[in-house]
Amino acid sequence: MSKTAIKIILGICIALFIVTFAIAVPIFFRPFYYWNIKWLNISDNSGFSEETIKTAYNDIMDYLVLNKQFKTGELPHTEEAKSHFEDCKKLFLLDFWVLGISAAFIIVIFILTKTKKLNLSNKKHTVAFYSALGLIGFFAAIGIWGAIDFSGLFEAFHRLFFFGKTNWVFYNDAEIISILPEELWMNFGILILSVIVISVISIFVYDLLYRKKISTQNQLKN
Repeated sequence: MSKTAIKIILGICIALFIVTFAIAVPIFFRPFYYWNIKWLNISDNSGFSEETIKTAYNDIMDYLVLNKQFKTGELPHTEEAKSHFEDCKKLFLLDFWVLGISAAFIIVIFILTKTKKLNLSNKKHTVAFYSALGLIGFFAAIGIWGAIDFSGLFEAFHRLFFFGKTNWVFYNDAEIISILPEELWMNFGILILSVIVISVISIFVYDLLYRKKISTQNQLKN
């Protein structure tokens, strides 16, 4: 495989790793949802106690992440809602697989470059720099869309990732909808974008230090 091909695959893997890692943060960091119970007054708006809400949420996440039996705590649910969460589980699994595979590829390339078995050095920018630029462009557009019309973005997301399905609009599960309001998904989106932004800034800082190092080395050679 040529170095150019490796760089392209590496760039894609870096971008995929950042995105899937960012998505995994709210999935595994459940306290963020607990904080939202207070921030969004979910208990008052839904009519359920904070403990009841947490139990329902934990049961749903245990099903999605740990493959436990599907439950929604004390809240009732329809088969339509269960069907939707079955589809969500597939997306979660896809995220975890892409996260793991991209991480593994990045680690392998890192080891090969550190052991001098592969040279991907670039006089201008690192591969990660170009991955970060691509992410900025894509998610800037998503962020602007969400700021202008989050409901439209929310619907478009579901129509894309649950193509041909209508079970994500489960009107007969008012109890579940009440503890997972649209504002909550907006906050999840903000958290995901924040992780991506931090990752991109870190890459830019690393790239700047890398170029300074290369410049210094060239000066010493001359």
